[in-house]
Amino acid sequence: MLNNVSKDLYRSNFRTDTHFFLSEGFIEVVKNKTEEVFRFIKDDDTSIGIIFGLKEKILFSPFSAPFGGFHYTHEYISYNVINDFIADLKEYIIYNQFIGVYITLPPEIYQENMNAKFINSFIKLGFNMQTPDITNWIDLKKFDGTWNNRKVYQNIRKAYSNQLSCSITTEKELMQDAFNLISQNRIGQGRKIHMTFEEILELKKLISIDFFIVKNCNGELSGAAVIYHGHDSIVQAIFLADDINRRELRVIDFMYMKIFEYYKQMGFDYIDLGTSTSCGEPNIGLINFKERHNCASSLRYSFIWGPNENPSFSCCQQENK
Repeated sequence: MLNNVSKDLYRSNFRTDTHFFLSEGFIEVVKNKTEEVFRFIKDDDTSIGIIFGLKEKILFSPFSAPFGGFHYTHEYISYNVINDFIADLKEYIIYNQFIGVYITLPPEIYQENMNAKFINSFIKLGFNMQTPDITNWIDLKKFDGTWNNRKVYQNIRKAYSNQLSCSITTEKELMQDAFNLISQNRIGQGRKIHMTFEEILELKKLISIDFFIVKNCNGELSGAAVIYHGHDSIVQAIFLADDINRRELRVIDFMYMKIFEYYKQMGFDYIDLGTSTSCGEPNIGLINFKERHNCASSLRYSFIWGPNENPSFSCCQQENK
């Protein structure tokens, strides 16, 4: 049987997080985006837990992040324990007359072994798998400055000829300018940005967050990136954009190169470059662009379940809030 427990009791069982979006610091910053936070553990086995946000009688994990998922005490938890937990989650939803549950698991670079067991159990227990999102990442251990595609070399040479410069800023005004450029880029592409600048500054009190800025030869801001140090071996490229009016400068190619070099030198293993899909619908150009820059593609899985045979909600319902 699942119990919705206090933060202190939950954290007494799970003192570490598999990724930053499961941390109490992050949840504290974004909890205003949900009606209520639930922390579930079993009464007879505390080796697995999960945190949800409740919205319109649906439990969401995450409720304001790229992905959520489970806490667990180690990666080799028995499959039966996992299966029992998910079965109890279904019973909790039925008993409390919720509409359903939505869960997006982390990409496999965060927890390959546990994902295999969770995904199998979800399908076995009748959860509906949404069209998986394609997520991209770079293995910095393999990156040596060479590129998969000749065009990348040409674009980087053009960027150098345009006298671009790339640096990290800690000045609040420049960080705000960087965020504004990213917001304008997103709006121009019809995409939402779900974090405010003030929320990112709050998160910056909890983890290291790098604001990269790219300037042209006239010192004008032409590109920007916001990178979270959200994991011991993985940094997350949360936002990365160029000025759409200066696209001919080849800012993104230049910024990819500089960011890859910087985090490899810092000793990180991977850069998580996020999804290249929206609700499972692929952005072909973006996938091709990332793969030209040595990025691997893998799947990020989302599952829904509700007492009705065909749940009337989807993962897109969460993303569009």
